[in-house]
Amino acid sequence: MSVESTHLLNKLAFEVHSRKFTVNSDVVEKLGGDDSAPDPHQYLEIALASCTAITVMMYAKRKGIPLDDINVSIHITAEGEVNAISRGVQLIGNLTLEQKDSLIAIAEKCPIHKFISRGAQITTILKEA
Repeated sequence: MSVESTHLLNKLAFEVHSRKFTVNSDVVEKLGGDDSAPDPHQYLEIALASCTAITVMMYAKRKGIPLDDINVSIHITAEGEVNAISRGVQLIGNLTLEQKDSLIAIAEKCPIHKFISRGAQITTILKEA
């Protein structure tokens, strides 16, 4: 799990390579970009939303819980001294209250949720061109 490289495409738009995948990232025009792709904050939100959905669906399948679909919405609500994220989870299926409660509890255990909640130390190393 890593990003191998980035490559400038235009203004502030970058192509990002990870494993066999390539995604683009940009910023809105008022920040100097073209708004041609999600910005880095949106990718953080995407990571949490998709990890939540995958984790909950995997658990439901393993436990035989009739979860047909899950809709996760993520919004960064505060950034600064205190960072905050709002997560909405809609569980779709013929579920009991007990099943819903267990699925919401599992959402709290998705790996990206735990990573963000714990924080991370980042080490930057200058590499020669």
